[in-house]
Amino acid sequence: MQGQMQQADPDLDRALAPAHRAWEALRQYALPPSPRNYELLHTFFAGANPPLSERLAACLAPGGTLTEEQASALYDACIAGTATEASVLDGAGRLAEAAGTLAERVAGSRKALAGYGDALTHWSGRLNARPTADELMTALVALIGETEQAQTRNHLLEEQLSVSAAHIAKLHKDLVETQRAAATDALTGLANRKTFDGFLRDSIARTRSDSGSTFSLLMLDIDHFKGLNDRHGHRFGDQVLRLVGRLLSAKTTDRDLAARYGGEEFAIVLGEAGIGAGVALAQEICGRLRGQRLVKRGTGDVVAQVTISAGVAQYRPGEAARDVIERADRALYEAKRTGRDRVCPTPRAAVA
Repeated sequence: MQGQMQQADPDLDRALAPAHRAWEALRQYALPPSPRNYELLHTFFAGANPPLSERLAACLAPGGTLTEEQASALYDACIAGTATEASVLDGAGRLAEAAGTLAERVAGSRKALAGYGDALTHWSGRLNARPTADELMTALVALIGETEQAQTRNHLLEEQLSVSAAHIAKLHKDLVETQRAAATDALTGLANRKTFDGFLRDSIARTRSDSGSTFSLLMLDIDHFKGLNDRHGHRFGDQVLRLVGRLLSAKTTDRDLAARYGGEEFAIVLGEAGIGAGVALAQEICGRLRGQRLVKRGTGDVVAQVTISAGVAQYRPGEAARDVIERADRALYEAKRTGRDRVCPTPRAAVA
């Protein structure tokens, strides 16, 4: 009826509430309305992710801040990791199911082959008992029939094995790719934060079991990155992040780990290396980046020089992961405070 007010649907209102609050938060904190940022805030206001709720609540509290870099780090830690883990588990389940099907087929073939063997034994005994011509003909016809059936079963099994092997190979490849994606930062190709945390814990465990072992931690941060984004756009910022990712990857070996720690901050766990080697590597990275001639894609314009600052800490026996990270972070802050585009080690007194 025209002019009649439409009644409110409380269920619909409850369903839409997290979406409305997510958009309000995007505007309040001046975050780009990207799918990642919206999903992060919608998940928080829907209360569907307790670890995210615990970490994001402090940012959204009165007086708190939520930058794009913080949002990206929270998404990688609390949402992206969960999704990729589910994909890995799903891929592993499908691979196990395919392997089980193949095992059933092989077991069925063995049973059929055993039946063929029993038939051969039976008719062999009949043939050894001086059969008549009619009995001989019956035995030969039966043996030919059994043999043809065995050949058919074997041919079918070969086809099934071929198809199953190809299916399992594809599932394995997909699983490997999913596992790689679960451990990798999509933009830079480096290890992600979760992989970094696990590698750091493993490195500490190795040093505790081997008193002669050590490692150094490098924390690196691109200088004035927000200004680069503001002046040249986020696509150029992504180009810079990829460049740093390639540089760090090229300067590390299999015993090391280079990771995107969050936003424009990176980390390197340098295996079997003291603080001197860590400082030398950080200085080389700073120099290589300083010498790069960066061109803005699309225009070909040469942009301002991009630099990076670094802090280096050598692991101290007995300390926890958060302790060595904190010391390397303090050294990084000192590099920023004293002019940027430089490397600061932790004080010698802080190194065991």
